[in-house]
Amino acid sequence: MNNPQQAGTKQGLVLMLVPLFAMLGAVLLAPIMGVMFKQFAGQPYAEILVPLLLTAPALMLALLSPFAGVLANRVGGKKVLVFSLALYGVMGAAPMFLDSLYAIFFSRILVGVAEAGLVTAAMVLISQYFSGDERQKWIAYQNVALPLLGALLMGLAGYVSVSDWHNTIAVYGFSFFVFIAAILFLFEPKKQSSNSESAPKEKVKFPPLKTMLVIAGIAIPGSIAFYTVPVKLAFLLQDIGETSPAAVGTMLAFGLILGSPTGAFLSRFIKTWSFGKVLSIAMALMGVGLIMMALATDKTLMTVGLVVQQAGGGLMLTIAITFVLAIAPAAQRGLYSGIWWFLYTISNFITPLFIAGIFYFTQSTQTAVLIVGILCVALFAWLMSAKLLKAPIVAQ
Repeated sequence: MNNPQQAGTKQGLVLMLVPLFAMLGAVLLAPIMGVMFKQFAGQPYAEILVPLLLTAPALMLALLSPFAGVLANRVGGKKVLVFSLALYGVMGAAPMFLDSLYAIFFSRILVGVAEAGLVTAAMVLISQYFSGDERQKWIAYQNVALPLLGALLMGLAGYVSVSDWHNTIAVYGFSFFVFIAAILFLFEPKKQSSNSESAPKEKVKFPPLKTMLVIAGIAIPGSIAFYTVPVKLAFLLQDIGETSPAAVGTMLAFGLILGSPTGAFLSRFIKTWSFGKVLSIAMALMGVGLIMMALATDKTLMTVGLVVQQAGGGLMLTIAITFVLAIAPAAQRGLYSGIWWFLYTISNFITPLFIAGIFYFTQSTQTAVLIVGILCVALFAWLMSAKLLKAPIVAQ
């Protein structure tokens, strides 16, 4: 362990649940966007603000993650995490008691602020509590659990929103249980002496340019490859004659439940391989999955491609986060974590624009997805050869 006070299963389980809240906003609001638009249709700029209720937290997460990471290293990961959980719970549940669309939008902005603190502080604490195989294990467990819990909460949100959309917001109350668990079970790692590499007063140092390029080279294409599916799946299904919205939701849920956890679980069996080798396999899986989906002529083949693509995404995210924490100096892990989440999340916003640019020239959804898949496979050679990625994930 990295501290005199040892972390174990209790701490690992709490930190395993925390990143769930970064995806909870989209999961909960997506099923009720139409109902909310009807309710607020008479308010000025509702056609702009209602969709932004879904995306505003993610934008704040992207923009503020580096700052939240630095703060977690300076004042302590537990302090930032506990405060963020409290803010998240209050602001997440606030729309239950608000009638103004503008007030709800402001609460969603603050939810994004809380999310930035949640994800970066959780990564900092995982890096401080665990090392080597234990660290990689808990990161893998996170990426196994999150899609399963996300699918469960998506189903719950759809069920409770039937009578009133406000009921869906109540699911945010789950964060208060994790808030209590964080207070009870998490601890602030003891600060080391000022001569230590983890001294809290050490100046903020951005990663070297080569390191930044490697992180960006994983985060940006990895995010685009992963989010191409929710952006274009409905259009791919339309091309093969399937127009039911239920089919899109069913396929996405199937890929979420089966694909992503499989990729994260696979990382435990190849943990002694190099980062570059495993990341190249992950990108190849995402690329092959997208190519299969682009060339599919029926729903069965498209579903298989979706599962392959999602498995690659689960593997990529697990290994990429492990890599970022492995290369970061102890006193800069918050900043490195924040940079990772900034690049990965901001690429979510880039994805529709990037694909739209390809579509503009090809005028074909299938061709656009095929090109993204080919680009993913092309990254295989670079990831295998990058010197920074030669180290093993877990030393033998």
